[in-house]
Amino acid sequence: MKKVVSLLAVLFLFAGLSFAATVSTTTYVGIADFSNSGTVDFSFTLKNVSGDAVASQLNWTSPDAFVGGSTVAWVRADQYAVVAATVTKAGFNVYMYQTNKNSSNYKAETPRHNADNSTVYSGLVNPEKKGGDFKGYIPVAFSFVGTKNANITYDIKTATVSATRSDKFFMDTADSTYTKDEGDYMKYTKIAGLVGPVFAQGTDGDWTGSDVVNNTAYMYFFGGFANITGGEKYGTDQLHIVQVTE
Repeated sequence: MKKVVSLLAVLFLFAGLSFAATVSTTTYVGIADFSNSGTVDFSFTLKNVSGDAVASQLNWTSPDAFVGGSTVAWVRADQYAVVAATVTKAGFNVYMYQTNKNSSNYKAETPRHNADNSTVYSGLVNPEKKGGDFKGYIPVAFSFVGTKNANITYDIKTATVSATRSDKFFMDTADSTYTKDEGDYMKYTKIAGLVGPVFAQGTDGDWTGSDVVNNTAYMYFFGGFANITGGEKYGTDQLHIVQVTE
């Protein structure tokens, strides 16, 4: 009797194995592809500080810019920019930079030098001198803030990048520090991206101003004037606002 029971158990086991071998298996793939999704709503609008009318260029007409001595006076331009960026498309960024060496009207041929001996071509160029360390350029900085402020001032000694304000210099592609691989290009020239107006970059990515409302920030421009002589003219026609998807 024990042999019969044992035989039945073995037959049952074989029957089970045989049944399992007839089951077919199908493998499914699940994909959520948003690589081409997202929207971009970006605008850069130049306006007059006084009267708020739309403008087409930056001008410095304040008598404060007529500085005869060597002490630099940082004077605000007559215009500011409204920068609005609502972005949900990955990889979309906006950069602002200069190419003064390519200019025909304000061509920069000779750089100026910073204290660390880096070479700089950015800012407003003296078309007669075509650059150089003395009277060749007017350096230009900008302040990114989240609230309109017609009374805003700038001083290189107190320039800052904070939760409420970001102060940076114009950068030219010919500047010796303009190298994307080293991070300077990204750090100093990006003005908009997924976070909206970009005040700065941190270890966890871009960040915008804490008081930015509706993804809109305000950019004020300052020239560092010194050694100005009557009859001189400085300018640039190579300030680019470039939108790219990377």
